[in-house]
This record gives sequence, structure tokens and C-alpha cells, in this order.
Amino acid sequence: MSNIQFEVCSTMDYNNSSLSEGTLYTPLVIPAYQKAIIITMYSVIIIFSVGGNSIVCFIVFRARRMRTVMNFFIVSLAMSDLLMAVLCIPFTFVANLIINSWPFGAILCPVVTFLQVVTVFMSSFTLVSISLDRYFAIVYPLRPKMTKKQACIVITFIWMLSVLIPLPTAVTSRVHRYVNVSSAPEFCEEMWENTTAKSIYNSILLLLQYFIPLLVLMFTYGRISIVLWIKKTPGEAVSTRDLRMAKSKRKIIKMMITVVIIYAICWLPLHVINIAGDIDNSFYNAEGMNIMWMVFHWLAMSNSMYNPIIYCWMNAKFRNGFLGVMHCCTCGAIKSSNDIELQRFRYNSTMMTSLGSSFRQQFALKNNSHVNPEYIVINGKVYCREITEGSSSQ
Repeated sequence: MSNIQFEVCSTMDYNNSSLSEGTLYTPLVIPAYQKAIIITMYSVIIIFSVGGNSIVCFIVFRARRMRTVMNFFIVSLAMSDLLMAVLCIPFTFVANLIINSWPFGAILCPVVTFLQVVTVFMSSFTLVSISLDRYFAIVYPLRPKMTKKQACIVITFIWMLSVLIPLPTAVTSRVHRYVNVSSAPEFCEEMWENTTAKSIYNSILLLLQYFIPLLVLMFTYGRISIVLWIKKTPGEAVSTRDLRMAKSKRKIIKMMITVVIIYAICWLPLHVINIAGDIDNSFYNAEGMNIMWMVFHWLAMSNSMYNPIIYCWMNAKFRNGFLGVMHCCTCGAIKSSNDIELQRFRYNSTMMTSLGSSFRQQFALKNNSHVNPEYIVINGKVYCREITEGSSSQ
């Protein structure tokens, strides 16, 4: 996965060993309007990802009732997306799509390349951990549930594993030139002496990052869906409390299935390009590959900003937390959940009071034997005209 991120643009015009030493080399020139579009597209990802995932972490750590096992995993997922947005995306799109060379020096080259692979591993392993936790909690409800301490241990193990697996990426990534000329542009790539080892390593990364986790996620959420929507759990009661808990579980599973589907869709096209490029390296030189790579790379990176939107859309607690944060940040311009509930309560109370007053006045008029009232109710208010029996005959 990692070897493509800094090489697509580089192999197109500079891989020519017959060029002379005195030739002046400059990076490929990108039109200004294209740069503006690219900067805007990736800036949207960075802003929404940093803002949304930071709010998710704040919501979980701020309220004690939000510090659940699943929310700890959600924080781990948010932190991996934060690392991607802050430490990987800016360097990647500037080097590949704006400057078309690596301007950040020899030290940042292996660091950025390595961190991008680490964050993807963190995301995929965390999604698998969430699915396994929900799987055992729902499919095997009588087993002991994971504690917060155990969740922290699992998250620590995920982070350690995510750092250890892609170490070869950090070792082999370096800055180089395609031609031995001082004016030629530099590129950040993985430099393997053995191409077979490189292919095997990239295949292992693809399997561990995407395909194996995706199979596990499909199995776990498939079984969970059968239990929640098709089969009835043995010994399950049908009380109101149990029905309410089952409904809450379904909402959570729907939210996490949505997260997994978005993850799979976002990363699939870029992984397909990786596979095709590993099979035939000339694939990167195909016409329009820069545009295709930019679109697919943007789609993959955009996965880091979708999860907070999904949480806010499908979970009431996170939605209330987001409204509270936005209420503070906008100095009250955006109403918090408490303000919305209070406004709704006042509206309902006003309507009930108005209707009750109307019904009381109508009841009093109907039970008055000395008058023959004529009245009309408009907008909850009673307007009446009293006509005596003597005058009505006139």
C-alpha cells in the first residue's frame, strides 16, 4: 500500500538514464486552477477530520457515562484518523499533487511513509476489535463482557502491532533521484534491492490491512445481524426493558456496520491500483493515471473524516455532545440539546394550556341554561357572543 504514495508522478518523466549531466531538471508543472482544486479538496478532509475526531475524543473523556468499552475503541479509531489528517495527508498531497517532488527532506521521508501505514493498521485492527467485542457480547451474552481495563490492554496491543508490522517501510523508505543530476527532483519511495521481497511484503500488507480484516468484519457483523434481526437469543425475555435494550443494540450495530462499509468503499479503489501496479509497474504510466490516483487517494484519505459524521447522525449521545460543543464554540448561535428540549417542552406546554382553556370555556358555555351562546374557536382562543332567549326570537 505504501509504495504508491510517492511514486506515481515520479516515474513518468524522470526515469531516463540516458539524459545528460548538464540538463536542467524541474518538477512537472501543475496549472494554478488544478492546484486550487486539490488544495481545497484535501483541506476539507483535514479540517473535518481534525475538528470532528477531536470533538469525539472530547465527548468521551468529558462525560463519565460516555467512558464505555466501545467508546474507548472509538477514541482509538478517532486518534488514528487524527494522525492521518495531521501527519500524513498534508505531506502526501503536497508532494504528489502540488509540487510533484519530495521537498521535506530525507528525515521526514521514512517517518511520513511509515506513519501512513501505521494509521491504516490502527484503523483496521480497531474496527476488528470493536466487531469482536460486539460479537461475543451479542452472540454469546452469558460470557463475561470485556472490562475497561481489558479494553485499554487490547488498544495498547493494537498500537504496538500497528507499529511493528510496517517497520520494513521505515527501513526501506528514502529520498532518491531517478537521474544522477543535482538539479533533478527528489522523490520519497521504498527502495528495495530485492523486488521479489518487495512484492511479498506489499502483498502481506494488503492482506493484513484490508482483506483479512474485511473478512472478519463480514463474518462477525453477519452473525450479529442474524441474532438481532432474524433469530431470537435463547432465554431472551420479551419485557419492555429487554425490547428497549435490543433496540439500542440494533442502533449501535447499524452505526458500526455503516462505519465498516464506508471504510471498505473508501480504501478499495486505492488497493486495486496497488495490486495492479505490483503486477505491472508500467501501469503507473497509463494515460490519466495522475487524475485517477488523485481521486482514489482523496477517497481513501477522506475516510478519516466520515466517522464523526456517522456518530453524530446515528447516535443520540454523540449528537448531543456535538451540539453542546458547537453551542459553546458559536457563543450560543447553535442551540444545545438542552435548549432544544426546553424549547420543545415550552411549546408543548403552551399548546396544552391553550387547548385546555378552550375546552373549559366551551364546556361552561354548553352548560349555561340562561343563554344560547354562539362562539368560534380561533388559534386556541374562544370568541363568543351571548344571545338571550328573548332577543333571539325578535
